Order: sequence, then C-alpha cells, then structure tokens
Amino acid sequence: MKIVIRTVLFHILCIFVFACLYYYFRDNFTTKTKEEFTILDYIFLSTTIQSTVGLTDIYPVNFYGKLIIIIQQLVLIMTNVFTVYIFTFY
Repeated sequence: MKIVIRTVLFHILCIFVFACLYYYFRDNFTTKTKEEFTILDYIFLSTTIQSTVGLTDIYPVNFYGKLIIIIQQLVLIMTNVFTVYIFTFY
C-alpha cells in the first residue's frame, strides 16, 4: 500500500512541478485565441498530460515547449514501467 501512496504523491508532485515549468516558460505556449493564461490553466495542461488524456487548448509553439512536454511524458512512462515492475515481484 505504501508504494501506491508514494506513486500517487509522486504524480501529484509531477503535475505541480511541470505546471510551474510551463508557467515559467509560458512564452513557448499559445492557443488559437492568443489569450493570457493563469497558473490554473497550466496546472490543467500538466494534469491532462500526466493523465495521458492529451493536450488542452494550450499547445507548444517552439522547441522548449515541446521539450518540456516530452520530458513530462517520459517521466510518466518511466514511473508506470517501474511501478508495474515493482508490483510483479510482490
């Protein structure tokens, strides 16, 4: 049970860390309406990526925006792979 709780907390931490990164690099993201976004919009973006739903109305426009999203997806994949690997031994 401890592994499940740690995994959930890790995912929540990743959502907030990457939301802060998206907010810090906000010039690398846009939408069709070119509106200004709040931190809540970036938390929503990070949550949809972390839950593997996909992108929201915010999307990356250059290399750094795409790179941050790729890093978050790789962290998610590695976490899921290692979690499944750990559960197969118990």
